[in-house]
Amino acid sequence: MGTQSGLNVIRVAGKEFLLTEGGGEAIHLTREAREVEEGVAAAPDHYLDDLEATYDRAALEDPRWLETTLCGRRWILMANEDGEDEEAVFAPTCRRCMALMDKLFPQPALDPRFPLVVQVVTDTVVEHGTAEILGVAGDHQAVLRREVRAAVRKRSGHGMETYAHESMVIFVCQPIYDQHAEEHARFAAEAMDMVAAKLLSGEPVAPMPSPVRLWWDAWATG
Repeated sequence: MGTQSGLNVIRVAGKEFLLTEGGGEAIHLTREAREVEEGVAAAPDHYLDDLEATYDRAALEDPRWLETTLCGRRWILMANEDGEDEEAVFAPTCRRCMALMDKLFPQPALDPRFPLVVQVVTDTVVEHGTAEILGVAGDHQAVLRREVRAAVRKRSGHGMETYAHESMVIFVCQPIYDQHAEEHARFAAEAMDMVAAKLLSGEPVAPMPSPVRLWWDAWATG
């Protein structure tokens, strides 16, 4: 990421995208116009005098950019430093633009045991209505969530929600979870009783093993 060709652009998969501003605070991505599309300049004429001290004027005037962002908004101006107190902008903040940009990157090379991980997580969700797996590599999280959702729907007919926090991915199929509400309540009560007994006896309290908690390293390495 950074300033290239005299403009505030980033290069992704061999293509350049202009960092642009619209009517809000988000920073968007704008791709280059194709031959059959009408392009626009990175900055309207009335901004050129202010920007040419930092950016190449010819590059600013070159009508090479599509008039809408990746997320479909009309943009106003290339993102830039506006005054001495402003910080330079080197990355997009629009979530929709970033999600669309992610599709330009090549798919990660999946661990050979990835299908086994999907099967184990799916089995756990179908049995308990929920599962959580820790230690998932960042470039495997999206595909893991997608594959487990598809597998659970195929086996149970139910949709589900998935959540990610750092290296942990959580799966919840509410219809199945509700079927096991009594079981979940019993497990929680047993865990509380165990903690209380250990506290009274002065024993150290260790986390109670959970049937829905899995570890990526247990299946995907070795």
